[in-house]
Amino acid sequence: RKAALRAKGDEDTTVMVWAGDGGTFDIGIQALSGALERRTDFLYVCYNNQVYSNTGTQRSGATPLHAQTTTTWFGKTEPEKMLDLVVAAHEPAYQATANTAYPRDLYEKFKKAKDIEGPKFIHIFVPCPQAWNYPVHLGIEIGKLAVETGYWIQWERIGEDFEINRMSKRYQEPDNRKPIEEFLKPQGRFSRLFKPERDEKKIQEFQSYVQHRWDVLLRTMT
Repeated sequence: RKAALRAKGDEDTTVMVWAGDGGTFDIGIQALSGALERRTDFLYVCYNNQVYSNTGTQRSGATPLHAQTTTTWFGKTEPEKMLDLVVAAHEPAYQATANTAYPRDLYEKFKKAKDIEGPKFIHIFVPCPQAWNYPVHLGIEIGKLAVETGYWIQWERIGEDFEINRMSKRYQEPDNRKPIEEFLKPQGRFSRLFKPERDEKKIQEFQSYVQHRWDVLLRTMT
């Protein structure tokens, strides 16, 4: 599409792909990989609400550990794919994570990506009240708790330059993070971790996974 636009003399239009986590993590990952490898000049946006929302909230490769979906009634037994590291291996011109709880940051990342030539990838964390089973008014709070517990890491990379963003920087230190249960407890999809009795083992497993995500990201990107 970009080549067609240039053939018509249009150098200003940004070609953008908008896809969910199912289409990005699973069904369309080969097409994404091919486009990145060919250095396609486009912006790929993954709108990640951690389930197949179009077809009934089934689990996807982005669904987190222990989350209930219509196909994981007793909780998912596997953690989500670290897709950002798969994308990073293709060395895109620009890559970033974002979160709907931080709209200004999201806007600035889109603005920045638009002016960079080559493949760009923005991965947006998007809480979903229906699939995650929480009251609608808690959406922003849950998005921020994902960051404040260290579960979701806000970062960006331009070429070889990698940076943890301001809202996540202080949570690089484990002692500054809120306990992961503050993120998990408001969401009905994790209710089996707390009712009919608290499952300390699984909660701690998730807590340890948070640190694992940080360790792998920093080891890979720095």
